Amino acid sequence: MKAVIPLALVMLGGAFASANSVADEDRAASEGFRVLSWNISGDAFVSEQDAFFSLLRWADPDVVLLDEVSPLADPEALGEMLDRLRPGAEGNWHIDVGASGGRQRGLIAARAPPEVPPEFASIIPYPEADKARILDAMSPQDRANPGWSMDGGIPLHGAILTAGGRRLLAVIADLQCCGNDPGSWQEMRRRVEAREIRRLIGQVAEAHAVDGIVVAGDFNVVASTFPMGLLTGPYPVPHAGLIPAEIYHPDSSSTWTWDGRRTPFPSNVLDYQLYGPHGLKRLAGLVLDTERLSDALREQFALEADTAQKTGRHRPLLVEYGWN
Repeated sequence: MKAVIPLALVMLGGAFASANSVADEDRAASEGFRVLSWNISGDAFVSEQDAFFSLLRWADPDVVLLDEVSPLADPEALGEMLDRLRPGAEGNWHIDVGASGGRQRGLIAARAPPEVPPEFASIIPYPEADKARILDAMSPQDRANPGWSMDGGIPLHGAILTAGGRRLLAVIADLQCCGNDPGSWQEMRRRVEAREIRRLIGQVAEAHAVDGIVVAGDFNVVASTFPMGLLTGPYPVPHAGLIPAEIYHPDSSSTWTWDGRRTPFPSNVLDYQLYGPHGLKRLAGLVLDTERLSDALREQFALEADTAQKTGRHRPLLVEYGWN
């Protein structure tokens, strides 16, 4: 029986206030479950395995949603780490990597096999009219940049999972980066991506019986909040609208998820988890940053002050949900 830190304690006194633990069985009995979402910017679970695994141990998630996963990254490396989280637990983790997104794929991992609906099972193209409009707004240099290509489809993946004993539609997305001007082609592309994501989630929610929805990812809210507004809904009844999960750093006050230090840009909230309050309730949430943790907690999970920095500029988000 492996003990874990209850997330309900994460914001007391500016850090984890207690080393008291609850058992995995207690979490299962309450039907609470933890969703870890993370922009890994390529292959952090391959290139920074020690730091990545230490953060996974700290989070002890039930569902893992990764965005900006390189198609060259071997998911078996992640599977091996996940299977080490709870030694003796029944069953291995199941990992599904999305087909859409080109160089930036979505990945979903859970203990039960993900059920991937047809809407998310292949490359999700940009509508032709929108694609032409975006290309017209781009400079010749930007159009020639392979990193801006839309040929690989919208970076999006989704699956229906069993979490806390009920059916959860989990979606991971990565909206277009950059473009601080609301009139930029990047903002135009984000709005197209958000609209299509909302449309597909609506189709899945209409066609499949799901008890709740979580949409996570890097939404790159740098020019306006309109793309995230699109992602909140509306969705088919009873799901209606989604709201952002309230998530803080261990110091209980900071909220940034992207570290802008040593860049021209300020640290900012770019990553989110949205959830449907009709079916779900947020029990606790945490931005997994390792700079301001107690020595005892660092020792318990083999963390260093710079462990989170080693995996990239984006910090993992951990939210514990319960069913209504």
